[in-house]
Amino acid sequence: MRFRVVSVVLVLLFGVLSSGFVCSTRVERLEADVAALQLQFGEIQKRVNNDQTQLTEMILRADKKLEALNSNQDQAQSQVSEQNVQLALELEQERNQLAAMRGRLDLQQKALDEIQANLQSVLGTMASTSGGTSVILPANQEELYAFIGAKKAEGDEKMRKAGIVEFLARYPSDSRSEQLLADLTTIYFQDGAYRETVTSAAQYIQQYPNGANQKQMIYLMGDAGLAMKNCELAKKSFTLLESKYSGYKDAAAKLKEANNCQ
Repeated sequence: MRFRVVSVVLVLLFGVLSSGFVCSTRVERLEADVAALQLQFGEIQKRVNNDQTQLTEMILRADKKLEALNSNQDQAQSQVSEQNVQLALELEQERNQLAAMRGRLDLQQKALDEIQANLQSVLGTMASTSGGTSVILPANQEELYAFIGAKKAEGDEKMRKAGIVEFLARYPSDSRSEQLLADLTTIYFQDGAYRETVTSAAQYIQQYPNGANQKQMIYLMGDAGLAMKNCELAKKSFTLLESKYSGYKDAAAKLKEANNCQ
């Protein structure tokens, strides 16, 4: 009888541990999906911004040509005729380019909307698998930012990370996003999520070339490279760090370690 009781307890304990391992693995995969979606979102957003700038410049050029066309109407008809034909052709070409640009912008906006929807879906799945309970993050921008601060004070890094990921997805242009992205990178490194650390650090370096956390992001990227045995990444990171910010932390020692990495 005692042997049967012990057997049942061991079976239950093994089931609980297996469930926890599967849940943890699933959350790590979802976190990697979030980082990839964020990077893709940032790249498409930059292309949209570039295309919008080009669109504005093209509209301004078209306006100038139209002004010139109207101005030429007051000149001698024989002289204006040839110029008007040329300007009309140029305007038609500009209109075609504008139409193509608008079509491209529409497609990119649809892609952004799709990524945003996928990101929200992944975040929702993460929340539902976090500790076995569903967590609804604040919908209001300031409430969400306060939520992140509260979780930091409580030492709840898992929910703090979820809040930061959500804030960055919703409000990428908020001035506080720079520091939050740096915080997220540090959390990834502390969690041992080195691939996510590299992705997040690279995103920060690209988005904030003059950011206050540049040194730390390059350092974490190099450290993550060492942890993953990605010797080339580690060498490049710590070489860059030493050339731009000589004497930062133990970068010199880290560079030596990277050079000896195999």
